[in-house]
Amino acid sequence: MDIGKSFSFVFEDNRWVTKILIAAAILAVGWVFVWLLGIPLLLAFLLLAGYQVETTRPVIRGVKPVLPEWDDWGKLLVEGIKFAVIGLVYALPAIIVSICLGVPISLLGEDASGDPTWVSWVFGSPLACLSILWGILVALLMPAAVALYVVNDDLAAAFRFGEVISFVRKNLTTYILTAVMSWVAGLIGGLGAWLCLVGWLATYPYSIMVTGHLYGQAYLEASGRPAATPVSLDDAPVS
Repeated sequence: MDIGKSFSFVFEDNRWVTKILIAAAILAVGWVFVWLLGIPLLLAFLLLAGYQVETTRPVIRGVKPVLPEWDDWGKLLVEGIKFAVIGLVYALPAIIVSICLGVPISLLGEDASGDPTWVSWVFGSPLACLSILWGILVALLMPAAVALYVVNDDLAAAFRFGEVISFVRKNLTTYILTAVMSWVAGLIGGLGAWLCLVGWLATYPYSIMVTGHLYGQAYLEASGRPAATPVSLDDAPVS
C-alpha cells in the first residue's frame, strides 16, 4: 500500500480547497442548527460518510483517484446511510452487550453514599474490555465490508460475515495497517478541534477523504487487482 498517496492525493485535485470548504460549510450548518433535534448535524455526517464511500469507489475501480464532486447530494446521502447501516450492524453485538451489562451497573453500581459497589467492578471491567476488543475487530472488518459493498454495489454483500472475516484473516497485515492509518487520519481530523472547533471543520473532511482512499487501497492490495466487475472477496488472491 502507498500510505503517503492516501494522505497526499487530496491535494492533487485542482479544486481540493473548494471541495473541503463545501464539506466544512456542511458541517458548520449542521452545528448551527443542531438544536433541531440534532437532525441537521446527523445529515451532515451522513453526507460526509457518503463522500467517503464515493472516494473509495474510484480507487477500487482502478481509476485515478480524485475527489468526488459535490453535485449529487441525494446520492451522497443514500451512500452515507448505507455506510452508517454497515457500521451499525457490525457494532451491534457490542451495543447489545453494553445494554445488558450497563443496566445492572446503572441500577446497582453505586451505594447510598455514591461509592462504587462490587457490581460496577464485576460488570464494568468486562464491559470495558469487550468494548475495546470489539472496537478493534470492527476497525479491521469495516474496510473489507465497505469494499465488498462497493465492488458488488449491493448493501447485502457487506453482510456476508463469513466472507468478510475470511478475507480480513487472509490479509491481516494489510487490514491492520489500514486500521492504524485510518486511526491516524482520525487523529488528524480531531486536531482541528484545538483551533476553537473551526479548524475541525476542515480537518475532519480531510480525514474522511484519506480514510476513503485507504479503504480502496486495502482492497486492491488484498485482492491483487481492481474490481471492474462484481466479484467475491474469497475469489481474490491472498496478499
